[in-house]
Amino acid sequence: MKILIIEDEQSNADRLRRMLEGEHEIVGVCASNAEVKAFFADETHADVDLILSDIQLGDGLSFESLKTVPAAIPVIFTTAYDQYAVQAFQFNSIDYLLKPIDNEELQAALEKVNKSLTSFSSTDAIAKLLASVKSQAIRYRERFLIPHRADEYLIVPVSDVSHITIRDGVVRLCTLDGKTHALNITLEEAESQLDPQRFMRVNRQFIVNAAAVSKLSTYFLGKMRIHITAFPDVEIIVSKDKVATVKRWLDS
Repeated sequence: MKILIIEDEQSNADRLRRMLEGEHEIVGVCASNAEVKAFFADETHADVDLILSDIQLGDGLSFESLKTVPAAIPVIFTTAYDQYAVQAFQFNSIDYLLKPIDNEELQAALEKVNKSLTSFSSTDAIAKLLASVKSQAIRYRERFLIPHRADEYLIVPVSDVSHITIRDGVVRLCTLDGKTHALNITLEEAESQLDPQRFMRVNRQFIVNAAAVSKLSTYFLGKMRIHITAFPDVEIIVSKDKVATVKRWLDS
């Protein structure tokens, strides 16, 4: 099959490519909605048998661009989305794979596409999916309740968060006024609970609030450094593969 990959994390895109190459032809990799629209605007790219698509891209949900692609092309979503969104996929009869992608599950999904007489999704189905996900009004965390003393808790609104980091095995929440508090959740849990329009996991150690970023600067080997207003001495380094994604997020 001729497969288009839509994925804004280079490492995830590369992993999918390795899992597919040899038996399938990768016709392209798009990292944003803008790239998807540009891909299909080129008539020479119309010959696509299947799309494997992430959901949360740097410039919004992939549903926005996928609802405009040719209706006959089946779509399998690769997602880390929450349970409610997965229920929406099931309701609309759209196939999905939960990250991290398992090779056996991927091959089974591809086999279903081969055997299916009808596509897994269409332009109309994706438009309905977008509407159903939006209608669920996904609720992101608004505040953190943090133990302070034996008999006290602090309430920290997410708007006051500068960044969240893990150091020496402890997850720490850092605020815009320069304070630091220990959290009793994992970095992965924090990432899933925060609005991706406002917060991004920029590397393995840091989740950053866009409002806390003062500037970006170039770093060695194509990497980039994020400078945080309240913590100017903290080095937050973004890999070369993720630089474009971070720039799109901050420019949105």
